[in-house]
Amino acid sequence: MGSEEPRTNFLRKFVEFYQTHEIAKPLIPLLLLIAASVALAPHYFLAPMNIKVILMQTTPLALIATGEMLAILMAGIDLSVGSTQAATAMLAAIITKSTGNLGLAVAVAIALGTLVGAINGTLVTKLKIYSFVATLAGLVIWRSFVIIVSGGRLIYGLSEYSVFLNDYGTYIPMGFLLALAVIIGVYLLMTKTTFGRYIYGIGSNEEAVRLAGVRADLVKFLAFTLAGALYGLGGVMLIAMGGFAVDPWSAQGNELNAIASCVIGGIALTGGTGHPLGPLLGAAILTILTNILVLLGVTELATQQIFVGIVLIAAAASLTRGLRYVK
Repeated sequence: MGSEEPRTNFLRKFVEFYQTHEIAKPLIPLLLLIAASVALAPHYFLAPMNIKVILMQTTPLALIATGEMLAILMAGIDLSVGSTQAATAMLAAIITKSTGNLGLAVAVAIALGTLVGAINGTLVTKLKIYSFVATLAGLVIWRSFVIIVSGGRLIYGLSEYSVFLNDYGTYIPMGFLLALAVIIGVYLLMTKTTFGRYIYGIGSNEEAVRLAGVRADLVKFLAFTLAGALYGLGGVMLIAMGGFAVDPWSAQGNELNAIASCVIGGIALTGGTGHPLGPLLGAAILTILTNILVLLGVTELATQQIFVGIVLIAAAASLTRGLRYVK
């Protein structure tokens, strides 16, 4: 009896932590996945180079997922993510090839992403177009932009981006540390400022926010613009972590991966709910899941996507548990 009581208390506290802390929804599955990966393939999964690969693959996805989060928290959606990431990567690649100036290329990529985000925000706030429709148009337009400016060709040999892979013996790429710093900055913005609270408020009850005297349209415009800047940085990291090359179809489907990272990270698609670090953890879960499948010999993309879909369904089910109506 004595041994059962501490076990019961632990389970009760565990359930209470999971139910009361938003960060627990992605954090606990991430820890369980890491533990399972270590158990299944300890020698391969814990190899320093494999850890570096996981961090490399997580970096661009975590950045665009954090940007996607801003739209979802306002009960919107952004489907232009993948095309914007590809457009910024391609423009950065072209500038790098023609000038050799990495700093200029990075600045232009972030500027283009910011412009795309500002356009999305304007369409949603000024023209009152549903975010789904406005960003769906962006998905098509910016992918076409990539094909036109690239001439349909692959651009490779972008060795200047190797600076983001430097780890100085730690196996932690500089690009990942940069992305982590940016994401922590977004976390502080969302949790420590009125701007962040307004974003959550718009997702929960936009009319109440407006009646309180808040310029909700300005908040939404700025949120979409910030999301675009994150997509731009995600485009830069796509080059760095993807073999120093960009092709016209780079990042295709990444809008779905970004949304999946948000959902797995505990961001409710109904808006107003979720921890700002959730997309980072969700991106890590997706990356580690794919990594361990490859280590176990499951290399077919279709099979990997089935596993990802199952995890996504499980995450979505946990988010909607207790809701009476789901659309």
